[in-house]
Amino acid sequence: MRADRPSPGPNSAPASVAAALLCALVLTGAVHPEATSVPAEGEDHGMTVLERASEAHGRVAYTAVREVRGPRGRDGVDLSVVNRPDSGVAMSPLGEGDTESAFVVLSSSALESLDERLLAVLEETYQVVDAGRERLDGRPAHLVEALRADSTVAGRFWVDAETHLLLGHVVYDRAGDEAFSSHLTDLDLGEGAWPDEALGDSPWGDALDGGERQELREAGWVLPEHLTWDLRLVDTRAKRYGKERVVHAVYSDGLSQVSVFVQRGKLGTEHPSTLGNGYTGTGTGGGGVTPGHDTIFGGDVGQYQSVWQANGFVYTVLADAPADLASSAVAALPGPEDSGFWARVLRGLSRLGLL
Repeated sequence: MRADRPSPGPNSAPASVAAALLCALVLTGAVHPEATSVPAEGEDHGMTVLERASEAHGRVAYTAVREVRGPRGRDGVDLSVVNRPDSGVAMSPLGEGDTESAFVVLSSSALESLDERLLAVLEETYQVVDAGRERLDGRPAHLVEALRADSTVAGRFWVDAETHLLLGHVVYDRAGDEAFSSHLTDLDLGEGAWPDEALGDSPWGDALDGGERQELREAGWVLPEHLTWDLRLVDTRAKRYGKERVVHAVYSDGLSQVSVFVQRGKLGTEHPSTLGNGYTGTGTGGGGVTPGHDTIFGGDVGQYQSVWQANGFVYTVLADAPADLASSAVAALPGPEDSGFWARVLRGLSRLGLL
């Protein structure tokens, strides 16, 4: 891990919400044991392997099938993947040949691969160790483990010994169960067929620099550099829908990603607090918002989703992450005005089998 330490982000929830939140976090197991609520110490000799994987993603063209699974291996989806280093990654559900179902993650704007931002926060948060050689789907691979401060395994990466491509990774919750996994099968080197039309083939919004983020904060937007001690801001973009601005902030611990969409407005009565299709809209003062696919892929693979309003803003959180990490991210944002919000959050986690 690195010498500089991230500091916890501010929590602006009122006292009454904080009390309810405390109860919710106890019920969901989201209270971090003190032993693991600090960055892990030790040598990060596994970082070299992951850095090679990051470089290979931008150099090696391939086609493959990506198997994505949610908590404990349930609720999966298989994706046809085409990687072209100069274009990005095109993905579509396996067996669906129509181009309308395909989407593209641009190499210039996405966090789909282990880019330098994710590697930096991974190194800051965990001890990253080279755990030796294994075989994954018959291919020899380097195994890299991300360890918490108490030496439990938070995540594993398998990097192909021949091409250095990232073949798979698994994120574990604090009980040691799989919270999210993704790995490549049927790997075929070389350029594959690229879809003629696909969603997401242009960047979602414009990147915001530090000065622009500070201006938004001074205008009342909540965009902390850290949501929690282990969730650091790694990407921020903004886009306009009509006259309304929407900000998309991505936070990560290096293993999981949490997307936070923020816009001025109020939720319309036709929109429930938690939606399953990745779309949210606002009533007075806001238009429709579509998160798209340029940062997080989710939906039917255990993705955590919450939508609520607070202090004149609508917040949408999407995360393929362990339940405790997703809960901590929501808790760090301004508390909802609807007192029934946390009950619905708990019901949502229960439906995912996380309680």
